[in-house]
Amino acid sequence: MTGSGYPPNDDRGPYNIPATDKLVTWDIDGNTIPVLAESWEGDPVNKTFTWHLRKGVKFDDGTTFNAEAARWNIQRLVDLGRQIEGDNIKSMDVVDDYTLRMNLKEYTNQAAINYGWVLMYSPTAIKINGDEWAKTHQVGVGPFRLVNWVRDVSVTFERVNNYWNKGYPYLDGIKFLTIPDTMTASAVMETGEADMWMGAGGTGAPARNALDLENKGFKVNWGRGVLQNLFPNSKDPGSKYANKKVREALEYALDRPGIANGLGYGKFEPLTQMAPSGSTGYIPGYDPRPYNAEKARQLLAEAGYPNGFKTKILCQASNQELASAIQGYLLAVGIQAEVDLADSGRYYGEFYGKGWSELAVGVQGNDCDYIVGFLRHYGPIPMLRITSLNKSPEFLALCDKAIHTYDAAGYKAVTQELVRQATEDAMVIPIYRTPGTLVMQKYVHSDILLVHAGEYHPYRSWMEKH
Repeated sequence: MTGSGYPPNDDRGPYNIPATDKLVTWDIDGNTIPVLAESWEGDPVNKTFTWHLRKGVKFDDGTTFNAEAARWNIQRLVDLGRQIEGDNIKSMDVVDDYTLRMNLKEYTNQAAINYGWVLMYSPTAIKINGDEWAKTHQVGVGPFRLVNWVRDVSVTFERVNNYWNKGYPYLDGIKFLTIPDTMTASAVMETGEADMWMGAGGTGAPARNALDLENKGFKVNWGRGVLQNLFPNSKDPGSKYANKKVREALEYALDRPGIANGLGYGKFEPLTQMAPSGSTGYIPGYDPRPYNAEKARQLLAEAGYPNGFKTKILCQASNQELASAIQGYLLAVGIQAEVDLADSGRYYGEFYGKGWSELAVGVQGNDCDYIVGFLRHYGPIPMLRITSLNKSPEFLALCDKAIHTYDAAGYKAVTQELVRQATEDAMVIPIYRTPGTLVMQKYVHSDILLVHAGEYHPYRSWMEKH
């Protein structure tokens, strides 16, 4: 396998998943299904959420997974400031060995995913060895155990023979290789030195590499991927993008089908709204601002910029091609945009921290339950603090309505209301959806990326004899 060079306990990389499990996960259809939790129930009136946990599960050090272990793992993330909606937890009660009750300040329909998505590690191991040790070591309840990690080179796992999910895993082990250069990774696949390639997708050459390998007979999982957007600084009252007409002009100025086809080789979906087709937020036929350069120029003139203006587009190397494509279309309507290529530290520091000055190119998650990722990016208190966006009172009111809607039909309807309001506000200019890609040898069988970019089931992956 090829993958990123993150430490094995870093949530950004794929290396935490083989070694442990969560309380719940998503299936391929986007349903929330049990893993370490056998069942759960929420009580909106009393503002509680109760987990009923699986019995007979052991951590890899032989200690027992139980309600206290689950409470400890959730509380640890709360204390570290990394638990989604952690501030919403008043307290947690271990009712018995396998029942955990969470007492909440506010009950929302996001509780099962927000609190059930926590990876479970042995409290005993971390208490004995300390937090620094835990950053690069894992003692979980998963189908594999970490046996070796060499920074920016490889991560190696071996099979756990007494995995609680009997009959799994199929593989004897997994080894991730870090190969940052896409041409080298492609060559490694063609010579048979690797069984699969994680991260072959994206814009430009990487997308072409995945397609080239597919045309040569390799298998490719095309996942739901992420949304690539243009983010205007609408929060700063002095910003030209605080004017909605300017934001609308940006959207009219961009030929999104042309950009998607040019960069994605037919695999990127151009967006007409802040949700992709097939998601619960998607509104069929809704395309409020199709490509119209003349309309863009008209709106700029009405906003007081008949001759256009100069601006900057913050981006990092992974989305530089998109920023350059946007630059060309904006120039055609009189907006002279400079591409501001930032290293990862400066980019994330501005995009998720102090804010950016003009425009930024960035991604939005595309979760199985669409509203989960949407709220984590744009909600009143988002997990990903995209700081330079103004959110209208109407939008915020719909966010509140969305998390307090509990019937399925109403939930889908309010999700679409939320997408429509955000799109009407021109809060973000959606460009295209880029699928995640997993390239596999013909003999490999895996659901990686088919469920979700941050979730796969390595215990079910298997290979034919070869």
